Amino acid sequence: MEKALHGCRDQFLLSSKGRLIGWDAADVKNLIRNANIAITEQLKNKNKITIRDAECLFAFEWFEAYIDKGITKGLVEKLNSRIAHVQYHHVLMHSPKGKPYWRYVANGDQIDDPELSVAYGVSHLLAAGALDGLKRCQAKDCHQFFLGRPNAKWCSNSCGSKHRVTKMRKNKLASCSDQFI
Repeated sequence: MEKALHGCRDQFLLSSKGRLIGWDAADVKNLIRNANIAITEQLKNKNKITIRDAECLFAFEWFEAYIDKGITKGLVEKLNSRIAHVQYHHVLMHSPKGKPYWRYVANGDQIDDPELSVAYGVSHLLAAGALDGLKRCQAKDCHQFFLGRPNAKWCSNSCGSKHRVTKMRKNKLASCSDQFI
């Protein structure tokens, strides 16, 4: 079962061709996966890229800006400038408590290019607090993005294990070389 986005009552919505489309925790995973594809496939170095590659690169760039400096005024302004032309309308929603409430829903038909769709997704996920635990793996040969606890350093157990083994081997090598001096 997917965890609900913390910080928001429920999914955020887009309307496209008369349908409501919800975004939720799975979309956080998809954006992270796309950013990591940009890292593993070294998309920055490619001459020709597909639309999928462009989405991956944009996710990588937004996440990198967020990781490096946090939610700065500049990041917010840049996101707003990118998504400012998207129009919203009201939709009356039914709550579990029985009381209706208004939701602002973006016109998804206006979100028509990879950069805009990623900027829109990142902005909503940031506002919902869904990217609060976003980190970069500290393993030398990895650097992938992941969601983790405040003290997490590695994206996976294998990255943490590789780091510890490398550190142990370095320490053993240093102690062996000290014996011969």
